[in-house]
Amino acid sequence: MRLPGISLDIPRYAVISALIALLLAGVVAFASHVVSDQSRWINWLEQRATAASGRAVHIGALSVHALPQPGIDAYRVQVANPAGARAANLLQAEQVSVRLALWPLLIGQVQLSALTVQGAQLELEQSGDSAAGRGWPSLPAEASPLDLDQLTAIEVRDSSVRYRGANFDSGITQIANLSVRNKPGWREVEVEALLRRETRELIASARLDELSVLPSGSISVRTGSARVSVEGRLPLQAVLTNAAVKLQVEAQRPADLLAFMNLDAGLRTIAPLSLHADLREAGGKLSASAIDFHLGKLHVTGTAQLDPGASPPTVDARLSAPRLDWVELMADAGRAPLPPKPAGKLFRVQPFAWRTLAAMQGMQGSVALRIGSVMTRPGIELTDVSSTMQIDGDRLQFSGIKAGLLGGSATGDIRLTAAGKQAHMALHLEDVSLQKWVSATGGSAPLTGGPMQIDALVDAHGDNIKEMAASLTGPVRLRLGPATLTSRSGATAEALLTGLLPILSARNDDRIALECAAANLVFVDGRAAASPLVGVRSQASQLLTSGVVDLREETLDLSGRVRARSGIALGLATLSGDVRITGSLVNPQVRLDPTGSPSALLRLGAAIATGGLSLVGTALWDGANPGTDPCRAVFSDASHRAGHVAH
Repeated sequence: MRLPGISLDIPRYAVISALIALLLAGVVAFASHVVSDQSRWINWLEQRATAASGRAVHIGALSVHALPQPGIDAYRVQVANPAGARAANLLQAEQVSVRLALWPLLIGQVQLSALTVQGAQLELEQSGDSAAGRGWPSLPAEASPLDLDQLTAIEVRDSSVRYRGANFDSGITQIANLSVRNKPGWREVEVEALLRRETRELIASARLDELSVLPSGSISVRTGSARVSVEGRLPLQAVLTNAAVKLQVEAQRPADLLAFMNLDAGLRTIAPLSLHADLREAGGKLSASAIDFHLGKLHVTGTAQLDPGASPPTVDARLSAPRLDWVELMADAGRAPLPPKPAGKLFRVQPFAWRTLAAMQGMQGSVALRIGSVMTRPGIELTDVSSTMQIDGDRLQFSGIKAGLLGGSATGDIRLTAAGKQAHMALHLEDVSLQKWVSATGGSAPLTGGPMQIDALVDAHGDNIKEMAASLTGPVRLRLGPATLTSRSGATAEALLTGLLPILSARNDDRIALECAAANLVFVDGRAAASPLVGVRSQASQLLTSGVVDLREETLDLSGRVRARSGIALGLATLSGDVRITGSLVNPQVRLDPTGSPSALLRLGAAIATGGLSLVGTALWDGANPGTDPCRAVFSDASHRAGHVAH
């Protein structure tokens, strides 16, 4: 700067310093004015904040300062909830501090550059307005949100948040520290947070290119051994259009994550879990590709698509797994093992997951399933399993079931309906080995062979398998092919019953060669009663029984005459009455009718009167005319129509 006759060199920064000094003086004067007339300024700020938030705002006190940066501190701040909310306030905070950008003040603009919240309690809850639908309350149309484009720093300390839905309460989560740093215009946003629930901690971080409806970036959450991360185009609001993210979940102890979210009630130790998937939105549909899920030893891969805009929402998925062990899966999922069945009982009383099925009301879709090996709870293995699971509200149907089973095959359909707790099953088993069945379920019968064919078309209802068995209605037909039972006592009993000489019967003394067995069980409310009902044929004898199989009481009562297939029969069956098979289904007993029965006494008297000729004649007749094949007789429609037995 030059004056006439005088030369002065004044640096530029001196001018700037002077301007800042004048500005600070103005801020100090403004602060003094606010302090001197605090009630009027509090009222003005409350009105502006209420208009901006759409909620009534109350401020207890104000403090204005100029150094080190112009700012306003508000104390005992409350943001009210609307009438009818469970909590009186949406937010209450001990202190809310804002820092003002210095240079905009030179031209009369007030812009927030930093925000600090201390000791806040945030109460979030779903709206109960049924007319508007459940969701977050929106700002009123006349609201004028604050311009926060120049806000570049947010700090929240020693605060808490709680969310309550219609049937859910998250509990209180402590916010030890939450830090947000970004460039003006909410670009290059970085978030770090430390949250606590009781003794558990959760560390969260985020990196976003900008704060928009669909920014690109990553979000990571870690608690204990569990870590969840997403990366890509992230939907920060309900708008999912063109979202595309990679999801990764890794949890050596999944309970760490569930416990932090209060979702671990009733769960035991859960096996290590991981989930990787690519999630994408296109044309209103959400798709998941490259699904790779591990839980313990279970490994599932596949794809899925959800159309939330359809009416009702639909899902379409294709999933596969090399192996599924049901007992192992339940243990890995944190479920307690089922208690042992009561002694002498065939069925359990633990309830089915009908409640879970009922929760699917309002959904439709299909899931194509392929599983290399399925180990069922009783220990029976299915191989190369395939089926389509169809969802229709509270109805779940497994269609086109195909599987290898114990050397044979299984096909069929199963439909489950939560309403009424109903089940419908149409099953066909072909060439299933009885020998392998007994071995797989832990039995020790000295049996070889025995290919079975089973056809069932039944309906049932009930809360558990015991109640379903008691209501079972429909036909179950069983056919058994050749099998050998190695049992010296059994072979001896057969010889005594038929009276056959080994040379005539072509039998080994320590085995029974079964040629076939059949059962035609037409159940009505858990009971099958008919004459005939069960038939058995060996190389030496045959047995056709009538009676009842009762799943309600888990008992059976069958009776029939053992007859010789060839040779002269002069055994015990000739004198005694029928063979009786009675008792529990788990452990039935086989015995002869008492020899003192009237029929046995009449036969014995006839034998004495004729010098035994009647017995010889009966034996010769039985040997020459063994009668109807019992394995076919049980399927005689005429006999079933005329021979129902009342017990």
